[in-house]
Amino acid sequence: MAELNYELPPLGLNPSSTAAGTSPGSFAKSPVIRPGVEGAYTFASPDTPGMPAPSEKTAWNFMPAGWSSVEERGARSEERAEAALNSQLATLNFTQSDGSTRTVTYPRDFEPITQLEHARLGIITPEMECVAAREPHLTPAQVRDEVAAGRMVIPANKVHLGYQLDPMAIGRASKTKINANMGASPVSSSTDEEVLKLKWAERWGADTVM
Repeated sequence: MAELNYELPPLGLNPSSTAAGTSPGSFAKSPVIRPGVEGAYTFASPDTPGMPAPSEKTAWNFMPAGWSSVEERGARSEERAEAALNSQLATLNFTQSDGSTRTVTYPRDFEPITQLEHARLGIITPEMECVAAREPHLTPAQVRDEVAAGRMVIPANKVHLGYQLDPMAIGRASKTKINANMGASPVSSSTDEEVLKLKWAERWGADTVM
């Protein structure tokens, strides 16, 4: 057996050298590593041999036409200001959860609709507040920043919200979610069986059902 030229981190510690799991800038907690051979399969991070290097790009690097963004260190009070050189654009600054300041330039007549669009404008939506309440290790500002960076999604469009949807998030910094799939098959199930499955999924705490 060839001699290993690397060392795994101590059991119980996050396998990433930056304690960021598999995604730069995430808020992932340290995993629970099982001892012995079983625990060896828990390690999967940019530091693990054979894993590709993580991308440094986020959703901020892929802005729509007419948008731009600059991140600066040092807190600055949130404000809205007109773009000096273009009457068709507006500029705003907001403080991110890590204390840095994000300056965003966008079309003046733009009205946000999606969670991503709100996050890009520094807005913490009621849905983001709900996610933070479900994810006690995250603050509303961290949820907003993860959504803006493209590392988190909140499946909560206006139609779903009209049916008393309880918003939750899917992303590197959030808890693992359990989805229960419904669907009657003419071969092996019936509508009654699917309704029963739905009741059991709800009883045992499935995060989503579809």
